[in-house]
Amino acid sequence: MRVVVVCLLFLASVATASAQEGSVERTCPIDGNRFRYQPPPPLTSRETYLDQRPVDPNYPWPHAKCPGNGFVLYKSGFTEAELGNLREFVRSDQYRQLVDSHSTHYLEALLRKHLGESPYAVAWSLVQASWQAAGDPARYKQYAGEALATYDAIPLSALTDIRHRILKRMLSAELARRLGLFESARDRLLAMRDDGEFSTKFLQRIVEFQLKLVRAKDTGNHRIPY
Repeated sequence: MRVVVVCLLFLASVATASAQEGSVERTCPIDGNRFRYQPPPPLTSRETYLDQRPVDPNYPWPHAKCPGNGFVLYKSGFTEAELGNLREFVRSDQYRQLVDSHSTHYLEALLRKHLGESPYAVAWSLVQASWQAAGDPARYKQYAGEALATYDAIPLSALTDIRHRILKRMLSAELARRLGLFESARDRLLAMRDDGEFSTKFLQRIVEFQLKLVRAKDTGNHRIPY
């Protein structure tokens, strides 16, 4: 019996060491507590789905999350002014009620919104949150719906970078299709098909593929047709 116990303890220590291999120590900027975080592995494929989610099964990877207060480290550093703004919010009942039930990217969107960051950055965080909710239809609908509403509230004239304009419109059409809003998705795609910003063969191929999915009333997740 003693031999069995010793073996089990040895195996447990090996499992713990294996789990910590490659992990890094992070310091929570809100309370100063240290914790370990497993950073994401390298991407094994450059392919993506139409909603920009990597095809790699390891992704989306969760952000580092402070174990005590649920703050997510969605970027490498925060200014003192940002932390001063965020501390009260993170400690609020509103935030604490959401910490355990929502994805780290959704919490990122809340933090970005609280800081008054650009709606474009908030929308992108919500899109990534929808990736994390792929296996939960109700939660996916919430995250994707909020992402679509956030994108729709951004005037195209406010986006000076053509890449941002294209991605906003492509993702908005994709989110509408995934949510079963087929008429809305079709109208968006037809407008894009006739727009000079989408004149490249690659973008036209994506638009035509999405229109085909809309006609089939397909709400599934599909890879970008390269």
